[in-house]
Amino acid sequence: MIEIKKNTEPIELRTLREQAARDGLSPEDAYKRLQRNSELKKKVKDSLITEQGKLCAYCMCRIPRNDVAVEIAPITIEHFIPRNPEDGRDIGQGLDYNNLLAVCHGNRGPKGTRHENDLTCDAHRKNTEFMKINPCDPETLQTITYTLDGKIDATDIDVRKDLVDTLNLNCQTSPLISERKAALDGLIEEICTIEDEEGLRTFCGEILDSFQNETGEKTPYVGILIWYLRQLVAPVDADR
Repeated sequence: MIEIKKNTEPIELRTLREQAARDGLSPEDAYKRLQRNSELKKKVKDSLITEQGKLCAYCMCRIPRNDVAVEIAPITIEHFIPRNPEDGRDIGQGLDYNNLLAVCHGNRGPKGTRHENDLTCDAHRKNTEFMKINPCDPETLQTITYTLDGKIDATDIDVRKDLVDTLNLNCQTSPLISERKAALDGLIEEICTIEDEEGLRTFCGEILDSFQNETGEKTPYVGILIWYLRQLVAPVDADR
C-alpha cells in the first residue's frame, strides 16, 4: 500500500451532493442518486482510478485485472469510512470524494466458487472499520514491511491487523503473494546485473526516486519494490 494523493472531485458529484442536501434526502437516498446516474458514477470511478495510477488502493494490483469473471465488477468504488458503519454515524461519507477509493474485484468469483478466506481487499473487509491504516495518510503507512517471498506485514500491530486480517492481503488462494514476489524478483534480477558497488548504489537510488515519484500509470505492487530499495539505500544514506 502506498500513499494516494486525492485530486479535485468531479464538479458533478459536488452538484449532486448539494442538490441532495437541498432536497432533504437521507444519506441512503442521496447515494442512490449516484448509483442511478451511470454517467456520473463512471466519471467518479475514472477519476479515482487516474489519481491512483491504475492501482487498487489496497493491494496495488493493476486495475482492472484481466482475470476477472465476466459477471464480476472488475473495479469497485470503496468507502474508506463505511457508508453504514456499525455505530450508525453519518458524516456525509457516502458522497464525500475524499472518502472514496477505487479497488479491485477482491478475488470475487462466480456464485459458489469462493469462501470468505478466498476474498481480499473490500470484499473481505466488508463493513469492518480500520484500526489505523489509511492510504491517504502517509504516516499510517510507515510501518509497512514485506518479506522476500511476497508477503505484506507491519511492525505496528494495528496496521498489521488492518492489512492481514481485515483486508486479507496475504490470502493464500489469491495471486497477490505470488505477483508481489514476481515483481520483486524482477527487480532483484535487474540489480544483480550491476557488478560494481558504486554503480549499484547509483542505480538503486535513481530507481527508488523514480518509483516514489511515478505519475500516470504506476508500477503494480510498487510498494514492495520501494521497501526493498530502501533497505539497500538506507545504509548508504547513513554513511553520508
